[in-house]
Amino acid sequence: MKLLKNMTMNELDYLGKIWGEIPATDSTQTIAKLKKLDFFQKRINRLKVVAIILILTSLIITLSFLSNITLEVYIGVSIIIASTAIFIGYYLKNQFYTSKLDYGVESARFAHEAITMLRRQNGIFGLPFLMFILFMIAGANIMFLGMIPDSAMTPDSESVPANPLYFHIIFSVLIALSGFLGLLVRRWRIRREVNPLIEELSRFDKE
Repeated sequence: MKLLKNMTMNELDYLGKIWGEIPATDSTQTIAKLKKLDFFQKRINRLKVVAIILILTSLIITLSFLSNITLEVYIGVSIIIASTAIFIGYYLKNQFYTSKLDYGVESARFAHEAITMLRRQNGIFGLPFLMFILFMIAGANIMFLGMIPDSAMTPDSESVPANPLYFHIIFSVLIALSGFLGLLVRRWRIRREVNPLIEELSRFDKE
């Protein structure tokens, strides 16, 4: 009932007049579920944006303490910041928002539009996410390439420079694993939260 209270009278009126061929309980519950998903995602996205800003700010502050910032560091950080900003912008633009839905159309068209938006959101974590991870790996490696001469030393008495390849491999693997874990979580959420809604909307799309 709390979810239904969040619906405007305009939306309920349209559901009654235009979706007359569908039981009122089914239509209102579907709208309520869509609104719940929208509300939850907006709250999570705010936390993600704040976390990303804090991480990037911490990175910049940390690098500012380096005694000798090389061109590679500037290039690497620029790639990381640019790729993050582009992906986040793309991510937010293609998110599912109930405010973009037209409640004045017939049920089949409404369902089709909602399904299209949900599938577009699912597609974010395909090629776009893979490209984002690859650019992050490239940026981190270029950045670290400029840091190795100043910081990468083995812990022995002779202070022999460590093999830079080890650092590149470690950072690349860590970023790839983080991306893979993020993808697993997203796929789990899609199966649990989004796909059931798509199946439910598909019933209206066929009617």
